[in-house]
Amino acid sequence: MKWNKIKIWEIRKEAHKYLFKEINGVDTENRRTINFYYYVLPIILAVTLVLFNVNIDKDVSTYLITGISIFAGLFFNLLIVVGDKMDKRKKMLSSSKEDARHYAELYKNFSKQLISYISFAIILSLLLITLMFVTQIDFTKLDLFINSIELSSVHFYLKKFFNFLIFYTGTQFIIILLIILSNMYVMLLDDINLK
Repeated sequence: MKWNKIKIWEIRKEAHKYLFKEINGVDTENRRTINFYYYVLPIILAVTLVLFNVNIDKDVSTYLITGISIFAGLFFNLLIVVGDKMDKRKKMLSSSKEDARHYAELYKNFSKQLISYISFAIILSLLLITLMFVTQIDFTKLDLFINSIELSSVHFYLKKFFNFLIFYTGTQFIIILLIILSNMYVMLLDDINLK
């Protein structure tokens, strides 16, 4: 059963596809490097933090939720900005000059990538907020049918698991954020140099 209005997996798939493409839409040659930084490094970092008993407590969780919520709001605004900039470039597509058309086509590919990254960053921020709420649940107070010793060990491992997911997803969120920042930098410099 699939609801066609919610396209979370499609957004994720597009963002992951663009990780392996250059700004001009050509496949990148350094796939191993990208796999290391986007998949392996977050796992290493998350496992290390969990092994050193780093946990997200209630105060830290509150601050992180606030910060991530602000970023999610800014990302929504950024989607509008990118769409507006693309409208300006579409006028260049109708231009008869070949270099202007090439530039506009390049910018179109660039905008698709940026919109995919921004949309995926919003999804990651919602996931992080949800995970931080879940880590604040005290499973030991739900001792209706399980004895307290078993429940405390279940609570311990669930807390570790959710902290691992927060560290892993948080690292990926930071990487996507840096990609968005780099792309916005390129776009803004491009606007400055546009004649």
